Amino acid sequence: MGVESIVTSIALVGGFVVGLWYIFTRKDVSISARQGMNPEGLRYGSGAPGFGSAKKEIDRKLALVETRRRRQQAISSRLAVENAERLAREQLEHSRIQQEAERQIMMENARVAAQEEARLASEAAQKVREQQEEARRREEEEARLAIERENQRQADFLAAEESRLAEIAAAQQQQIASSSSNSKAIKELQARLAREGAKSSDVQVSLMWNNYNDLDLHIVCPSGERIHGGNKTSACGGELDVDANVRAETRKPVENVFWPEGTAPGGQYHVYVHYYKKHKKRRSKDPTKFQIMVNNGGEMTEYSAELSKGDPIMQVCSFDVSSKAEREQLKRELENELDALKHRFIDADIDGSAQLSVEELATATGMTLEEAEIIHKKADKDGDGTISLDEYLAASDVPSAPDLESLSTGESED
Repeated sequence: MGVESIVTSIALVGGFVVGLWYIFTRKDVSISARQGMNPEGLRYGSGAPGFGSAKKEIDRKLALVETRRRRQQAISSRLAVENAERLAREQLEHSRIQQEAERQIMMENARVAAQEEARLASEAAQKVREQQEEARRREEEEARLAIERENQRQADFLAAEESRLAEIAAAQQQQIASSSSNSKAIKELQARLAREGAKSSDVQVSLMWNNYNDLDLHIVCPSGERIHGGNKTSACGGELDVDANVRAETRKPVENVFWPEGTAPGGQYHVYVHYYKKHKKRRSKDPTKFQIMVNNGGEMTEYSAELSKGDPIMQVCSFDVSSKAEREQLKRELENELDALKHRFIDADIDGSAQLSVEELATATGMTLEEAEIIHKKADKDGDGTISLDEYLAASDVPSAPDLESLSTGESED
């Protein structure tokens, strides 16, 4: 070991010793004799801070740090809650705005749909109005054409009327077939009248033919007034209630003039047929044959003739209607005859069955059985082997009660 090392060691040891001496000799320093280290082991009487105070200071600072940490955590939690609430409010507001936008879109769509529906309804209503207006114009045009046709008809008739006297004279010379109406003609007439809804009465004139041409029925009343297509209702009560084939409508036309039951004035009636127009239809070739059926107080008469286009108006027939007094007298006579027949039927009905056998008919009439059997067979319409009162009266050719009433009902004659 060198000198320097020895010197250094001595110096260090001396310095250590001096230090220990200084410690033990200081009055402001007390040494705890307790084993181990103690934060309070060294105390400085001069009031300098010790290790315990430092710990307290450290604990205080740590508490401040913890307090600040907790405060910061509370602030962060509150901020997080506020942020969450803000986000919730924002989401709620966004949802409300979105719902409002959707509601506005739905309202706009509904408004557009309503406008479109209103537009379509308006267009449909306009179309209906246009159709109605078009229908009205067509009706007006048809009415105008009908008036023109009727005016032309009247003009044609007036032109024909100028030569009426000459035509009547020529017509009177013309041979027209007349006869009592047969059942087939009556059934055909009744079918056509029923088809057209025509009326019937005790004084009635009907015209029928069998093609599409336009024939017109004219009746001159006792007063001189003429009933025809241009004057369908007369002052004396006559009415043309069916005017056929103004247009080519049917191949079985009929025209009809009647007076309400019992109201036809007494006097002479003249019946004419005018060939007004030839329609361009199949089965409408000339000459056009026609029939006139006259019902005069229940007596049916049929007249047959024919006309071609361009022929003058034809007088077909004339007939006389009895006055009211004459019809009353005839009614009384027929009622008396009807009563007499009823009494004869009752007297002949020996067994009271309301039916007549062949033997009862022979006894009542004084006929032989052979003669009574022939009459009985003709009168027995239902073929039950007996004759009822109605069959008996029909066989006796006596009008029924409604026909008798037609002879006297109605107002006084003109």
